[in-house]
Amino acid sequence: MEQFETNEEFIYSLIIDDLDGTISATDKVILDQWRNAADENERTYNDFRNIQLGMDKLYSRHSTDPQLSWEALDQKIASEPPTVVKSGNIKMWYKIAAAVLVILSVGYYFVLDSGYVVIRTEDNAAITRVVLPDGTDVNLNASTVVRYNKADFLDDRKLELLKGEVFIHVANHELKSQFRVAMGELEAQDIGTSFNIEKQDGKIAVIVEAGIVALKHAPTGKQVVLESGKLGVYNEETKELSTLNNSDLNYKAWIDRKFTFVEIPLAEVAKQMEKVYLIPISLKGDGLKNKKLTARLHYQTLDSALAVISASLQCKVTKERDNYVLSDK
Repeated sequence: MEQFETNEEFIYSLIIDDLDGTISATDKVILDQWRNAADENERTYNDFRNIQLGMDKLYSRHSTDPQLSWEALDQKIASEPPTVVKSGNIKMWYKIAAAVLVILSVGYYFVLDSGYVVIRTEDNAAITRVVLPDGTDVNLNASTVVRYNKADFLDDRKLELLKGEVFIHVANHELKSQFRVAMGELEAQDIGTSFNIEKQDGKIAVIVEAGIVALKHAPTGKQVVLESGKLGVYNEETKELSTLNNSDLNYKAWIDRKFTFVEIPLAEVAKQMEKVYLIPISLKGDGLKNKKLTARLHYQTLDSALAVISASLQCKVTKERDNYVLSDK
């Protein structure tokens, strides 16, 4: 493994080839050996992967070519070269820096804070997918803040949800360290699962999609175990922890844009869709107050979803500045 320690440029080029899907079979074997050689190597690989995910997201949303950002930064660097340069492929690191700058325009960013990686999404950010060092997938909704200790994450797999909403699919259940999500006094312990957590306005709600989650209240030692289809609710003011059947069919709609409405008042439909699409929807006219919607919607754009609602309930859809209005025809 000595070549791995002395030839960073070669390894970084293999990582980029792997993420681009252009790596050869022989180089793939070398890269996999390097990743398995040390935990730090795997963390480095996931750092590259997270940057690539952000670049892909930006390109899909804005048709922006990240290579243009790299070239622009290269030109700037050429005109103002740094006086001190660390050994290794400095141009590669400049490109990584450029990619991070590109990610900023997507609506989320990474911050190193006393050994922690802090990930924040803006109020109008699209869904953000991050891969943790152990391979766990975390989807972040808008207005969400999470953080984890990068240095010892594989030894203590704890993700802190400071605010917002996340959907987590835990990987590597065979690791000795159990995956946990800390939310102040409350902690969710994964027992092989995927689950949704929302922390807003003094309330924490945990919905289990698959597997089992144990919710623990540290000060009192109280614990509830949630299986698939269960909802755990914690009130931060009253300190009450309860569990019940999940009746929210659309708890994952912010990720997959799939809605199921069964005799739901139109005002509630509008409220749920506002949360997912991050665009205000208002009702105008007394005739809509008593209307209820029964439908299954799966549309990536709000315009398409509202067109179906308009046809189903015989109402009119108009756009006024930055919001949509549903009104009587």
